[in-house]
Amino acid sequence: MFFQSLAQRIFFFLIAALLLVTTGKDWYDFYTCDAVGQCLSDAGVLQLYTKFAMSFLLTALAFLATNRAFSPRDAKFLRIAFVFSLLADFCFSKLKILVPDAATMSTVLGIVFFMAFQTVLIYRHSRKSDSDSQFPKVYWLLAVVTLAAVILFATGVVGLTVATVLAYAAFVISSTVVGILAPRNGYYPVPNASLIRWGMVAFFFGDVLVGLSMLSGEDHSTVQAVSAVANNFIWWVYVPAQLMLIRGAVESEK
Repeated sequence: MFFQSLAQRIFFFLIAALLLVTTGKDWYDFYTCDAVGQCLSDAGVLQLYTKFAMSFLLTALAFLATNRAFSPRDAKFLRIAFVFSLLADFCFSKLKILVPDAATMSTVLGIVFFMAFQTVLIYRHSRKSDSDSQFPKVYWLLAVVTLAAVILFATGVVGLTVATVLAYAAFVISSTVVGILAPRNGYYPVPNASLIRWGMVAFFFGDVLVGLSMLSGEDHSTVQAVSAVANNFIWWVYVPAQLMLIRGAVESEK
């Protein structure tokens, strides 16, 4: 079983149930709205609640499952990362409900929190031992990219959302590369390294779907349809990615 204790299994099945509810409602809305952007947005309020509930349960599961972590220090970094992930999903879902007129700001804040999430994961996955506190060199590249994005926004070349997305792209690509390569250094047990590797790959493709879902076009257009379909598959990639990252911190069975 992916997770061992009864409490962990309950969390796992609650997440699965919410994912099914979310998926059913997403496709029902797609069928009834026929790729009309405003209609899909208005009909998707329930999903904002279910998606945040899944994010909360995933974060709780990260704290619960890592009580059996192979390394307490690795577990600490994972827990910190998931707090940022929860804050990001709060911005993408609950904040949009609480402050509907600040959709752009909630999106930007959500992306910024996911940048923090990826920053912590880069540090976590680049460790070579429990005592390793080396500063990841890729942080310098991310600092330059972030500064470039700020300059592009400040000079009016791109808008705030585009600048933030461009910066985040560098973070998620760097984090994916680190997640694929770094666990080979021997610090992570082989099963854990494999879970982390595939978890980061899945997370990357989840973010590709997020990018596609942010496309906007005329009602009933191909672009709008692609956006809606991509949106309906995000959590089918995002949830397994998060679960693999969590399980990657847990001590393997003997």
